Amino acid sequence: MRSRWSPEEAGALGELDLLVYASRLIGAETSLVVWGGGNTSIKIGERDHRGREVTVLRVKGSGSDLKSVQRKDFPGARMDDILALLERQEMDDQEMVGYLARALQEPGGPRPSIETLLHGFLPAYAVIHTHADAIVSLSNNERAREVIPGVYGKDVIALPYRRPGFRISREVADALAEHPEAKALILERHGTITWGAVVRDAYEATLELITRAEEAIAERKRGRRVFGGPRVPVLGAAERRAAALAVAPRLRGRLSGRRRVILALDDSAAVMEFVSSAAAPGLSQVGPATPDHTIYTKRLPCFVGADRADDFDTLAAAVERSVDEFVEAYTRYFEAHRFEGAELVDPLPRVVLVPGLGMFTA
Repeated sequence: MRSRWSPEEAGALGELDLLVYASRLIGAETSLVVWGGGNTSIKIGERDHRGREVTVLRVKGSGSDLKSVQRKDFPGARMDDILALLERQEMDDQEMVGYLARALQEPGGPRPSIETLLHGFLPAYAVIHTHADAIVSLSNNERAREVIPGVYGKDVIALPYRRPGFRISREVADALAEHPEAKALILERHGTITWGAVVRDAYEATLELITRAEEAIAERKRGRRVFGGPRVPVLGAAERRAAALAVAPRLRGRLSGRRRVILALDDSAAVMEFVSSAAAPGLSQVGPATPDHTIYTKRLPCFVGADRADDFDTLAAAVERSVDEFVEAYTRYFEAHRFEGAELVDPLPRVVLVPGLGMFTA
């Protein structure tokens, strides 16, 4: 992955503005973070409400997006309050959020990330946490404990998946204390953590980690037919546009039963390779390897059972039928796992995969 760091642009920036700059570089790479995901931080000297010199963790707040983040989106939490929590072994989310609210430099400001302690417990000046596609390709499988050391050796610590919060933050701190020579951490089925003595070092460490993953994946793919080769012929660009014009209005109508939606069609080479492949019908229904993705995609996509895409009316009918079947299956899934007080909000798919045509998202 190519570095976008510009010494000319970054040279005159102060500490927090430099963090904003690096955060936007990370956020601009869609393969690194999902919308609103990922976070960055630095530890800097400030004066607290009593005028004392204190070290403050400036960390991206919840709900802000890295590609458009601003100075105001980095609440500050006093490090002495954060480090005091290393004496604890357990802390639930509600207690942690309340504690951090009382540690803020600006009470009433943006809420710090749920992963604030993960940043605070690491001793480095700058910390960057991303969900890079190339990294989760290595970590989101049953062989992650073999694959990751095979790519990175002892440079990287791999930890099992945990929900964001106190426990994983504590595990990260303990793991780095045991292996201080490590250059980065990979959280299985989640993402990466890199750090540096300055912001640029943390940024470049992120890119180095991803580049090594990309190279390993490319080497593994060389000479192999990924996803078992094509099952459905891929339409040409002009035919895909004509098919999309025929299918999209009917699909949008089906998906707008509860609220109106806007559709986007992705027919990039990578998408076409997957949706038209022999493995796609089964592999698409395995479920998300990264739990965070369910926030945006739901647990499964709707896969359209079509063997060809050049008969537009037949294809549109198959799309409608597949959406109806998805709704029925989702409703059964909800009823099987519902708890008292739970309500079915929306059983419609967010992602619809159409062999030969592409991926619709709503």
